[in-house]
Formats: sequence, structure tokens, C-alpha cells
Amino acid sequence: MQATIDINDILSKVKQLNEEEQLTLLEKIALLIRKTAVKNKKVGLSAISGVGGAVWNDINIDKYVDEERQW
Repeated sequence: MQATIDINDILSKVKQLNEEEQLTLLEKIALLIRKTAVKNKKVGLSAISGVGGAVWNDINIDKYVDEERQW
């Protein structure tokens, strides 16, 4: 049997903490939310389409490949 969590009960307990403890709790809650958000965020491969294009703008691809094969 799972206990019912009441936000008002939690808040009354948080009020009993000193300021430093409240800030620590806030940081831990923020970290928990960030981790959950990152875990749930899915990025498709299409999101990185064209990211490296600017790197190759001034490079002759055939010459580059030939030079890489030389070593």
C-alpha cells in the first residue's frame, strides 16, 4: 500500500528547515527535474543535419581524400 503524498505536508516540513537546508533541497529538486527532462528528451539525427557544413566550405574534397590516402 502506497502512502498518499500531500504537498502541504511536505511544504510544512520544508519550512522547518533552515535557509541553507532549503537551498540545498531546492538544488537537489532542480537537478532531479533536469535529469528527468534530459532523459525524456529525444533528439533525432536530422537535428544535426548540416552542422559541419561550414567546416568543408573551403576544402577541395578530392584533394583532401587523396592526401589522407597518402600517409
